[in-house]
Amino acid sequence: MDVSNLLENAILSSDPGERGRAEAELLRLSEQSWGAYLLSMVEVLSNETKRTEVRILAGLSLKNQLVSKDPVKKQQLAERWVQQDNDLKQKIKDTALQTLLTRDERVANAAAQLVAAVADIELPLGTWNELMHIIVDNTKADKPVNVKRASLLAIGYVCESADATNPAVVAQANGILIAIVQGAQSSEPSTVVRKTAINALVNSLEFIAGNFEREGERNYIMQVVCEATTASDPELQALAFGALAKIMSLYYQYMGIYMEKALYGLTVSGMQSSDDRVACMAVEFWSTVCEEELEIAIQLEEYKDQPPSDLVSYNFALVAITDVLPTLLSLLLRQNEDPEDDDWSVAMAAGACLQLFAQNTTNYVVQPVLQFVEANLNQPNWRNKEAAVMAFGSILDGPDRSELTVLIGQALRPILALMKDESLQVKETVAWCVGRIADMVVEAIDVNTMLPEVIQALAAGLQDHPKVSTNCCWTLINLVEQLCVDAKDSPSSIMSQYYPMVVPILIQNTNLPDNEHSARTSAYEALSTLVLYSSANDMQMVNQIASESLAKLDQTISVLMQGTVVSGEEKAVLQELQANILSLLTNVVRRIGGDIAAVSDQLMEKFLRLLQIQEPNSIIEEDIFIAISSIASAIDVQFEKYMPSFLTFLTKALENTDSPVCDAAIGLVVDISHSLGNAFIPYCQGFMAILGNTLSSQNVRRELRPLILSCFGDIASSIGAEFIQYLQVVMNICSSAQQLEPEDASLETEDYILSVKEAVLDTYVGIVTGLHDYPDALQPYTLQIATFLMQVYHNQAMCSSESVCRSAVGLLGDLAQIFSDGRLRELYQQDWVGEFIKKTRTNQRFSQGTRDTARWAREQQKLQLQ
Repeated sequence: MDVSNLLENAILSSDPGERGRAEAELLRLSEQSWGAYLLSMVEVLSNETKRTEVRILAGLSLKNQLVSKDPVKKQQLAERWVQQDNDLKQKIKDTALQTLLTRDERVANAAAQLVAAVADIELPLGTWNELMHIIVDNTKADKPVNVKRASLLAIGYVCESADATNPAVVAQANGILIAIVQGAQSSEPSTVVRKTAINALVNSLEFIAGNFEREGERNYIMQVVCEATTASDPELQALAFGALAKIMSLYYQYMGIYMEKALYGLTVSGMQSSDDRVACMAVEFWSTVCEEELEIAIQLEEYKDQPPSDLVSYNFALVAITDVLPTLLSLLLRQNEDPEDDDWSVAMAAGACLQLFAQNTTNYVVQPVLQFVEANLNQPNWRNKEAAVMAFGSILDGPDRSELTVLIGQALRPILALMKDESLQVKETVAWCVGRIADMVVEAIDVNTMLPEVIQALAAGLQDHPKVSTNCCWTLINLVEQLCVDAKDSPSSIMSQYYPMVVPILIQNTNLPDNEHSARTSAYEALSTLVLYSSANDMQMVNQIASESLAKLDQTISVLMQGTVVSGEEKAVLQELQANILSLLTNVVRRIGGDIAAVSDQLMEKFLRLLQIQEPNSIIEEDIFIAISSIASAIDVQFEKYMPSFLTFLTKALENTDSPVCDAAIGLVVDISHSLGNAFIPYCQGFMAILGNTLSSQNVRRELRPLILSCFGDIASSIGAEFIQYLQVVMNICSSAQQLEPEDASLETEDYILSVKEAVLDTYVGIVTGLHDYPDALQPYTLQIATFLMQVYHNQAMCSSESVCRSAVGLLGDLAQIFSDGRLRELYQQDWVGEFIKKTRTNQRFSQGTRDTARWAREQQKLQLQ
């Protein structure tokens, strides 16, 4: 059977067995001779006589041989491509570009993805520099529409996947921009081409930073996009407003002149468009403005002593508030007609934008919004009432809390009265608004006069439509978290008197037959919060909740044992329910603490049974591990009796590195090591071997590396001197990790490097803690640790983290205390040590505990310098 027939069977056959056999044969061919497989695919892609679906699958199969979301595999695929014969690679590139010219739009789309996949490998290496010349030529005015569209689509894909910081890629920026502008300008007669060009522009904006710095080029780009906002085609208008939002997010500092000359008027006009897509994207522009100005405000606060010269807020939102805010408020009336319709609407976009305006412009939003609320709250039309409540709830974060407290005191009772409204939309929004009040300005709810009315309204709402019930659960969670912070250590709490009213209703909601609008899950989450923040007088209710949950868990286990759950959907529903139950039981264990030992045998029996009957890689495994972790943390060394029966499951999870359950398993090893202390020693060698093998594997998910490093530190702090046998190996691993440098400048890679270095710090803290009484064992590694701490001091991203600074200066204090004989005097004489401690000690953003740690470290430094 030839390749085209295999592809046809793989995608079009109605026989699952035949599809499977075709897919297996295609896989075998790709593994047997990769080059021949690529050539066969590219021949099918270019063959105009083949069916469209077959050609598309050939193109996508080719692309998938070159790209992967996994960074390690992506690098391996790229290296394999680079090593192929140049004639083979040229054949594939030429065919991909030629297929862009096909009149079959769907096949051209597949070819565009293939072009991008090859470009992602070759452009950074400077080995396909002719690509952009060909693409630019394809977008000239005299070219057919289908050619221009497909070529611009390819540019969009190239920009979406390529590294915008790679010099060889950025060198193509001029070609990219020329092609895009040719396609996007108003003189282009095809709307399809203009839309594709605007999409490509959005993807290219980070590449053309150099062009944007040049005023002439910037003016032309802005002119082209602004013209597109007034096009006759609504979809093109919406795309153009989206592009303006992206431009604002990347190039805020250049936007002053364009805001004055065009953007204020264009965006307000766009917000008033009768087309929902256009209105939403014009609103999104102002949301982006607010987000950028809020971020600038945060940075100005962080660098208030010496802010960067280019860090300036032009207060675009405040300047435009008299035009934009009334428009936003009017758009709140454009809700979806169907209460069951959760699609993003103009009203939702306006509400989200109003929240950002409130945060950004603070008290300036209050009076206009109050006037709107007063004018609409008592109107007979549900749209007016819902919009009024939405407006009020949207301004609760930003304006002065004392002013809001007064306003809420006046408005809360009329708003609560609307919980009895006939309109589902109104009730849903009222529940959300009260939740916002509880979350943001809880002091405005008088516990003696208003709280009883709030709880009464919530109790009614919990028994209403699932959308209302879900929001009422969220409101209840906020109330409990805000009002019962110290309840655990108190005989009673503000909320205690309401437990008998709301707990039975919530338990009833956990018995709902389905999880429509997350009503059942929300009930479980509300119960979890009531458990965690319960006082001594509430423990009877906590026990009732625990009993109900255990009975429910038993029911789900019975269902699994009976084998009646067979479809994928049924399994997903059951696992979702089990996850909710396990989460609630986990919080019960955390609240009860050591007293859970009385029933821990019963709990562990159920959890181990659940593990036994799960299918491989079941999503519920992680939840079971978290529940078991809570027991280990609660009963400490008593958990050791469960290790023989549990160890097999834990080991299997640790070895299953491709699954998220491995992450939970590593965390569980940490918790067990803390709980068992020296009793962990018999199991340590096995865990260290598994974790070490995982760390040394080239193909392991890189997210696991920082988790394992931190785990080593926790084990060291738990077993003390017994860790010395692993010390040299672990310190060598840390030495390599602290020298890790990013392979590229992507945000994802930077975050990964930062997480690894924070994990190295955690490891050092754990080792120094565990070996505090064994200075001779630590002595050979003090220079390594000190060198790393100096790196931390000079790393701005790390030093902005309070937890990092607390750990680092605490470690400096610990080393000074351990080596009190003056062996490290030269280290503590270095300027950076004193500066690091001082900056942490005087940082007013840090908590008192962190600053106290720095003061203690300073005292230890002084002793070293005596």
